[in-house]
Amino acid sequence: MNPNNSWQTLLTGALLLLVGAAFGAIAVKLSSRESPGSQGGSITAAAQTTSNAQESPTAFRDGVFVYLFHGNYRCPTCLKIEASTKEVLENKFADAIRSGKVVVKELNYEQPENRGYIQKYQLIAPTVVMVQVRNGQEIRFENLMDVWQLVGEPEKFAEFIESNLQKFLTEETT
Repeated sequence: MNPNNSWQTLLTGALLLLVGAAFGAIAVKLSSRESPGSQGGSITAAAQTTSNAQESPTAFRDGVFVYLFHGNYRCPTCLKIEASTKEVLENKFADAIRSGKVVVKELNYEQPENRGYIQKYQLIAPTVVMVQVRNGQEIRFENLMDVWQLVGEPEKFAEFIESNLQKFLTEETT
């Protein structure tokens, strides 16, 4: 047997073992987290605050939440997704934001108080999630993971964000 071959086999085995252990640790962490939906699906001020915002005692009653989820580390693509989403929202939905029909929140899903969102909104990476709220209850949500494929195409990205939010706002009024 070639000595180089045995080192390659040993190194490959060790790397596969490390990868398996990492996936196992992730699975254990995900399965042990609580979902923020355990409070009856109501979106309260505590659920909508970011780490640098003050909590408000009032509950969000009707409208659409646009969550900009990110992790501890924000890569250039993540930052571009956030900036492009904010630009579309500011250009196309400024009135809805001012009136409170649309609320935009940045949340770090890796912070302990926000980890429940991982399971609740099926987060696998930084993304944009839209949540429709009626009478203080979540009606539905959409995880817009396609932002990753569209971030390099500004017109398609803007159309994607705009059309999804417009659907949520239209359904919210019916």
